[in-house]
Amino acid sequence: MSIGQMIKLYRKEKGFTQNELAELIGVSSQAVSKWETDAGMPDISQIVPLARALEVSADKLLGLVDSDTDEELVRLRKDIGYHNISFEEGEATRIYNLAEPYFSAHPTNSEVAFICLESLTDLMASGSVDKTDAQLVSECERYANCVFRYETDADQICKTYYVISRAYRLLGEEEKATKTLEKLPRVFGDKTYWEAEFAFADKNMMLALQKCKESFAEKARFVSRCIRLARMISETQDGNNGLSYQVALNEYMLNIINAFLSGGDYMPFRQTYQKISLLCQMVSQYTELGNANRALDCAKQLVKARDDFYKCHKDPSNKHCLLFIEGDRDGEWHLTPEIIDEYVSYAMDKLKTFPQFEKDLKLI
Repeated sequence: MSIGQMIKLYRKEKGFTQNELAELIGVSSQAVSKWETDAGMPDISQIVPLARALEVSADKLLGLVDSDTDEELVRLRKDIGYHNISFEEGEATRIYNLAEPYFSAHPTNSEVAFICLESLTDLMASGSVDKTDAQLVSECERYANCVFRYETDADQICKTYYVISRAYRLLGEEEKATKTLEKLPRVFGDKTYWEAEFAFADKNMMLALQKCKESFAEKARFVSRCIRLARMISETQDGNNGLSYQVALNEYMLNIINAFLSGGDYMPFRQTYQKISLLCQMVSQYTELGNANRALDCAKQLVKARDDFYKCHKDPSNKHCLLFIEGDRDGEWHLTPEIIDEYVSYAMDKLKTFPQFEKDLKLI
């Protein structure tokens, strides 16, 4: 099949119109039409954008992958099995020895290039590679550049930035390691998180944990601000539909808070306070909507959150946690317990609307 026929085949598989594909790669729909009718060919610089838009390899788009190659790759995947960062020298050696010959014969295969890069980096970490640093830099960059040039999956590209950055660090190329890491979108992790990954790969678990906590604290602050703003937005809604909208948004915020409240060293006081305030509001809202069971459930969560807060508040060793540090206080510290008691009392009064919960209220 010609490249034009391949483009047409994969475009239809993705469900794109010619115009939609053209917009994705920054050309006219007429250009796509010419390619598909073999009246013209895409420029070499457009092959990778085309492959990414169609989510196929450049080799497949160019018709360079035959059935024998496909079968060989299937066998290779089976022989390698699941592979993540390996700390075992023998396993890394086995994987590299399987993948490297295939890559030498198929130097545009980004999948195998990544496996070679990852397993070679593992071998470098174990100190069992009999090559100069210059040779290792060149080899690692060859694998990484293959991924950057031919890979269409964003996750795999970002993993490659991490692994090549780790390789640079192992070879003492700190400046290159830092610059490479900066190319990673923050959605995949901030610099502190990737430092935790490096430490974990080097088996420095205490440093990895410290970096995890630092990265977590930064994100928890951001989530905290988002929750505060979302609540302010929800409070602008009125009427019955507005109340239903507030409840739905508050449930969403509660899920986010719970995801970030894992207790222990991670206990962020600001978000605990937010959780208590939020649950109090939800008790009131569900009472107004007549949802007795959910109102009671929120009240139970409210009391538990209060108890968790007091436990941390009274323990000097936990007072200065990851979120509650100098310059990041949310109101006056000594006023918080009184305010929390007011929230709980308010919620309990609301629940008295439901006489069937009289016994439950005594047990809370």
